Amino acid sequence: MKKRISKKKMIMILVLFTILLILLALLFAPSFIEGLEKNKLKNEINTISENLRKENINLEEIDSYLNKKITSGKRKKVEVSIEKYLKEVIKNSNNILLVTKNKKITNALNISTIETNTYDFTKTKELLTKEKETLKISKESLEKLTKEKEKYIKKNTNNKKLIDLYKELLTKDLSIDKYIKLSDKTNNYIEVIFEAIDFLEKNRDHWKIEDNNLIITKRNKLSEYEKILEKLTKSNISVSSPTLIKDETPPKIEASNFTITEGESIDIKSKIKCIDDVDDEVECIISGDYDTKKAGEYNIKITAKDASNNVKEETIKLTVNKKVVYKVPYYTEVIRNQNTVIVYGLDENNEYTKIIKVMPCSVGRAGQDTPTGTFTTSNKYRWGGLYGGVWGQYSTRIVDDILFHSVPYFSQNPGDLEWEEYNKLGSPASLGCVRMTVRDVKWIFDNCPSGMTVKIYDGDLPNGVSKPSAPKIDGSSPNKGWDPTDPDPNNPWNQ
Repeated sequence: MKKRISKKKMIMILVLFTILLILLALLFAPSFIEGLEKNKLKNEINTISENLRKENINLEEIDSYLNKKITSGKRKKVEVSIEKYLKEVIKNSNNILLVTKNKKITNALNISTIETNTYDFTKTKELLTKEKETLKISKESLEKLTKEKEKYIKKNTNNKKLIDLYKELLTKDLSIDKYIKLSDKTNNYIEVIFEAIDFLEKNRDHWKIEDNNLIITKRNKLSEYEKILEKLTKSNISVSSPTLIKDETPPKIEASNFTITEGESIDIKSKIKCIDDVDDEVECIISGDYDTKKAGEYNIKITAKDASNNVKEETIKLTVNKKVVYKVPYYTEVIRNQNTVIVYGLDENNEYTKIIKVMPCSVGRAGQDTPTGTFTTSNKYRWGGLYGGVWGQYSTRIVDDILFHSVPYFSQNPGDLEWEEYNKLGSPASLGCVRMTVRDVKWIFDNCPSGMTVKIYDGDLPNGVSKPSAPKIDGSSPNKGWDPTDPDPNNPWNQ
C-alpha cells in the first residue's frame, strides 16, 4: 500500500517549485527583455535611416555593433545614448543628402528648364536659398553632435565598451565629418549656381536660346560664363554648354576725315574706333604715308579684322593745312640816324612789307644814345613819368626805360608842353627814349598791341621814303603850350 504524501509536504513542494520558477525567471528575463528592446532599437534605426540605406550606407554593421557590444549590465544606458546619437546623425545626414540629390538644383542651369532669355529665375533662387539654409542648419547640428559626443566620451572615460562603440561608429559610413564635407561641397555648388544665374540675369542682352542651345552673342561674355561653369565640372549639376553665335559680320570702323595744321602732333589711333558685335576689342591697322609737318592731303587706309577673320577696310583723308603764324598787325622800325619811325603792316603773304606810317621822332642826343637792337613792346601809360620830373603822353615801353612817348610836359596837363623841345623833333634831343608828336605816338598807343616788334638801327631810309617833319611852334604864340597835332578837343590849335 502506497504511502500518501501529506498535505503539508505537498504545500512545501509547491512553494519550492515556485521559488525555483522565480529563480529561473530572474535568471533568464534580462536576456529576453534585452533582446526585445534591442530589436526595437534596431527597427527604429532601420525606419529612420530608410533614405540612407538607398545611399548604400552599411547599417548592417551598425546592427552588428549593437548586438555585440550592448551588455545586460550597461545595456539600458548604452542603448539610449546610441539611439539618440544615431537618430540625430541620420536625420541631419539625410537632410544633406536630400539637398545634394534634389533634381531641381541639379537641373537649375539646364537650358531645357530655362527655355528663353526672358525666364524668371525668382523661384529657382528661392529654392536655392531654402536648400542653403537646410545645409547650414544640418551642418551646425552635426558639428554640435560632435562636441556633445566628445563631452560624453570624456565624461564616461571608464566605460571602455561605450567609448569603443562611439569611436567605431564614427569611423564607418555614418561619420559626421563625411556629411559636413558633403554639406560644404553642396553649398559651394549652390553658390556657383547663384553666380551663373546672376550672370544670365545681368547679361540678358548677350545670350539667347535656339534649338535648346544657349547661344552667347559676345565673345568676352562667353569666356566669362565658361569660367563660372568650370567651377561646376566636378559636380553632378546638369549644365548646358554655351556656344558663341556664328560670327559672319565684319567689324565696323568709326572714322572720318580730319584736318590738322602743319607741325601739329596727332594720334590717329585715338581718333579711330574699330568695333564688332561679337568681339569687344578689334585691332585697327592703319597704313599709308603722311607728313604732319608738310601741308597736303593724305590717304589713310584702316583695316579691321575680328577673331572670326571677318575683315573691313576703309580709307579716310588727312588734310594738313599750312601753318598760319599769328602776327600782331604792325612791325615798327626806328632808323636812329634818320630820326624817323616807320610802321609796317602785313601783306597777303603775312609778311611786314606794307608801309603804313612814316613819322618824325627825336632819339637820344649825344651821350644818351637810344639802344639799337630788336625789342618787343610791353606796358602802356596814358601819362608816363620821365627823368627830371616831367611827363610824357601816350607812352609805350620798348625795352627797360626806353619808351615811345610825346615831347615832355611840365605836368600832366596837355597845355603844359615844353615847346622848345617839341621844335627839336627830327633831330636827337631825348635822354634815350623815342619822342614823337602826340598825334603819332597816340596812334601807336591806340593801334599797336603789346608784343609788337620794334627794330632800332642806323641806316638809310627805304627807297621812295622821304624824311618826315613835324609842324613848328612859334614861341610868340599864346598856344605854344599845346602840341599842334594833339587831337584833344580843348587844343586851341584845333579851334
